[in-house]
Amino acid sequence: MDYAKERKRLVEWVRQNLTGEGLPVELVGINPLERFPTAILFPVSELDEGIDPASEDEAEDELPDIGGPDHAPSEVKPAAIRRRYIPPSSVGFSFYATGPDLSFQVQASAKIYEKPGRGKTWIKTTIGGEQSARRITGPVRFPDFLAQETGHNGIQTPRGGLDVRWREHRKGEHTRGWIVTVTLFNTERLPRDIDRNRVLEQRASMSLFEVKLKCTFDAGTIGDYPRVEYSLLDEEEQELELRYRNRRIYAVGHGAAVDWKGENGKVKSIFTDFIPRTEVPQMTADVGSGSEQALSIEHLATIDDHKQQAMDHLTRFVDGYGDWSRQQTKDCSQLQGEERQAAERIATRIDLAVSRMRGGIALLDSDETARRAFALANQAMLDQMMQSGRINQAAKEPAHYCWRPFQLGFLLTTIHSAIDEQDPFRDTVDLIWFPTGGGKTEAYLGLIAFLAFYRRLRYPTNGAGTVVLMRYTLRLLTTQQFVRAARMIFAMELLRRKSPAELGQEPFTVGLWAGGALSPNTLDQAEKVLGRMRGGIEEAKQALVLHQCPWCATPLDPARGYELTSTRFTFKCRNEQCDFGGGNADALPADVVDESLYQNPPTLLFSTIDKYARLAWDERPGAFLGSDGMLPPSLIIQDELHLLSSDLGSIAGVYEAALDAVLRSKGQYPKYIASTATIRNAKAQVKKMYGRELSVFPPPGLDADNSYFSRVVPLDKRPGRFYLGYLAPALDRARCMGPLAATLAAAPESVFRSGYENREDLLDAWWTMVVYHGSLRGVGNSKNAFYNHVRDFLSRLSEEQEKPQLDDTGEPRDERIISRQRPSTGQLTSLMSAAENAATFGRLEQPKGQPECLDAVLATNMISVGLDVARLALMIINGQPLTTAEYIQASSRVGRSEVPGIVFVNYYRDQARSLSHYENFRAYHESFYRFVEPGSITPFTHQARKRALHAALVIAVRHSLSTMAANDKAGTFDPENPAIAKVIETLSERCGKASGEMAETVQLQLDGLAAEWKRFAEICQSNRQRLCYEERDDRKNSERLLFTHEARIRGLWPTLNSMRQVQQSGLLKVL
Repeated sequence: MDYAKERKRLVEWVRQNLTGEGLPVELVGINPLERFPTAILFPVSELDEGIDPASEDEAEDELPDIGGPDHAPSEVKPAAIRRRYIPPSSVGFSFYATGPDLSFQVQASAKIYEKPGRGKTWIKTTIGGEQSARRITGPVRFPDFLAQETGHNGIQTPRGGLDVRWREHRKGEHTRGWIVTVTLFNTERLPRDIDRNRVLEQRASMSLFEVKLKCTFDAGTIGDYPRVEYSLLDEEEQELELRYRNRRIYAVGHGAAVDWKGENGKVKSIFTDFIPRTEVPQMTADVGSGSEQALSIEHLATIDDHKQQAMDHLTRFVDGYGDWSRQQTKDCSQLQGEERQAAERIATRIDLAVSRMRGGIALLDSDETARRAFALANQAMLDQMMQSGRINQAAKEPAHYCWRPFQLGFLLTTIHSAIDEQDPFRDTVDLIWFPTGGGKTEAYLGLIAFLAFYRRLRYPTNGAGTVVLMRYTLRLLTTQQFVRAARMIFAMELLRRKSPAELGQEPFTVGLWAGGALSPNTLDQAEKVLGRMRGGIEEAKQALVLHQCPWCATPLDPARGYELTSTRFTFKCRNEQCDFGGGNADALPADVVDESLYQNPPTLLFSTIDKYARLAWDERPGAFLGSDGMLPPSLIIQDELHLLSSDLGSIAGVYEAALDAVLRSKGQYPKYIASTATIRNAKAQVKKMYGRELSVFPPPGLDADNSYFSRVVPLDKRPGRFYLGYLAPALDRARCMGPLAATLAAAPESVFRSGYENREDLLDAWWTMVVYHGSLRGVGNSKNAFYNHVRDFLSRLSEEQEKPQLDDTGEPRDERIISRQRPSTGQLTSLMSAAENAATFGRLEQPKGQPECLDAVLATNMISVGLDVARLALMIINGQPLTTAEYIQASSRVGRSEVPGIVFVNYYRDQARSLSHYENFRAYHESFYRFVEPGSITPFTHQARKRALHAALVIAVRHSLSTMAANDKAGTFDPENPAIAKVIETLSERCGKASGEMAETVQLQLDGLAAEWKRFAEICQSNRQRLCYEERDDRKNSERLLFTHEARIRGLWPTLNSMRQVQQSGLLKVL
């Protein structure tokens, strides 16, 4: 089925019903301003009423959905913004032109609605068009550019004027040109003395609908619209400009979007577009590799059986990348000046990646232990892939399972530095930078398996314990990825059971260490949850995370699938056919209860980043950092690095220094891996967060469309994601989404009507819409809109479909019936419980026709990296998100299957960010990775140090030295003790690597904190009081070093329990 063709028909129907274009000339029973929300120029109003959007404050932009139910952001009611909003009466665009004889034709058209007599019918007529075209050779103003013929004597009444302005602009010393601005404006004025009861009707009759403005060029050259000079850009910006040099920006809009068309590389016309559209091509990771055999997971799993052949295949694989790298270096010579310097920096990084990949092959060739670990890792990945195929009835032969080229390239790049602390790239953070859905997770799962096997083989007596710390920022994603990774760990465990003499007696396990909103923190809590679940409370099941066996997908029986003892909580699979099941089977190698995890540290520990704040309060998490003679973790992975920004990232950077200092004090220098699909300024962010240098894989090439490991798929080969813009200038935030959502809800049945081929599949393709918001407040607005405005507009559309009417050509329109008048909605936000969100996810999987199928889901940014439902292909984004990274991540949640996605952006009329993106729609969407904003974290500023540096000191001391770990050992602190002094020195050095010029200030503050702690300990000792790290409020005989902000009894330092408790809200009101 040609979904792209059908999508085009559906989108065109939506455009028509939002603008009125192509619809009948008669409009019955409704004011055109209430029927058509966009493509309108309003009359200039002399009334005092204006439109005061006092309720449309932008404070919601600052209240993202960052927490769970236990950490939801507080809603601070802002002061009302008292300002008048006047709907636009003009539209236009600007472009840059050169040439001695610049000339162009300007053409405009519009529709006007008139209401003859006192009836309910409005009649639409056209003004302008080809006959209005004027040839322009210089600045000019035509107040009667669009005119309406009135009466029978041919009198022309001006309805629209044209203004053309020229401003000289020089590019460099020798290029002289002009910035030309073309504006169409409504000449009508709404008088002050009008009858207030007729304002809406009069405004409609004076408005211009379906407005179009176009310039067609006769002579002269249209050049790139002026931007910041190349020499003023930093190195990263220069490289971005180079990579996107073929994505040209020829114009900017004013009051609407702008588009252009050309021939042979020359712009021939520029025109306004009130519902702009851009199809963004998909990226693919399935590219030629130079050696397909090298990608075979089965082939690599048996590498010892054909070592030389495997080495040859891997070498040819890297040779293909090396050939491409040399071509990139050669292409640098075709550039000049600063562009060439930028290109050479890019080429150098590609050469380095080739070199590191060859180093990985050399390691596998020379190190028998590393080669065996690599083979086992591939076998584990193959086994879990095949098991997934069996569960999903999509099993394939082993030979058909392959790595994507970038995944294998990443493994070869990182395996040496992952196992060798002397490797020059051990202290480099390797960042997987790849588009959403490209397979980043599998890439680092392969590395996790390799490292875990290597430690068991290389260090048989102390290589167990926690090997990898895996951190996330969003809780929804944490649980999803935990379940996803569990199957790989289970595959590893099966291999260990087959070879315990080689891989040891300690099981490979996976654990989830998160807040109480995700999983029980104590065995008592687990017992209560278990009791509620066995009592039939569905919500309780979600708190236990695993609802089915990760290996065979058999649902866990509430009565027999969970076991609880005085020391441990375990999962049991009762499926006799499962490798982990049966009546006498051992516990599944997975754990989600904190107390149980402390007793049995998992091989792979999943956690939310904010959970690490607990290290200051509790000695038991030290079990994850090397205990009972086991090595500390060797690898730390941060997923979705771009989410570690702002306040959360700043505080996390201080705690990260403490964790790093603990591991260094124990003799372990961990390897760091991160991943993201959207990031800018990553080098500086990584330096501040981890005190390390950065290496991006795969490194970008000279062209944004090709990094060798990922390439743009031509639109004629595979449809891209369709982005469309929409702005309703007469509707406030509470109402503007109504017409859009209603039209999208009506579109499938209106376009694919009864008898249409493949109708049911097409209806389901774009049936359920995801409505995305940047804040919780926006979700509330949309919920109300679906109960009111959406239903009202749907009712109107239904009436129009059911009444036989004539279109512009006089042909009768077919009768079409819209079945859903009251769309069903669900929500995915942090305010919903885990059970409610899980139920909503389940409903999203249900196709049209099923009772549980949703018409719309209202969501916040918590889904931007955690929603992966194949059938979803339609989205509304309400307001331009705060960052381009969020925009890319959120919009990529739809159109992930064979049904191509549609994304409508509902721009807010009173939001400057929305208007700017609307006016630059095409330029932005053709290269939006270019516009990703730099991340900003400041871990060692005064405010961050005030909130977290003392906690970092406590963590470093408490978890580096076993003698300082217990709760009652806080009073034994002495910074002059050599062991403690060494830990403080290690922490200071680590902070210095990240804090740069502030290193001395940080060291002085650490010394001051240590002295403060010592004085407090001495005071407690002189008062014969025990000093603990923490103490309950009902225990008054002990002093406490740390206390929460809510505690009744204060200690020495107020300390965070979670890194999400960092935003302080304030309100300024001008009096």
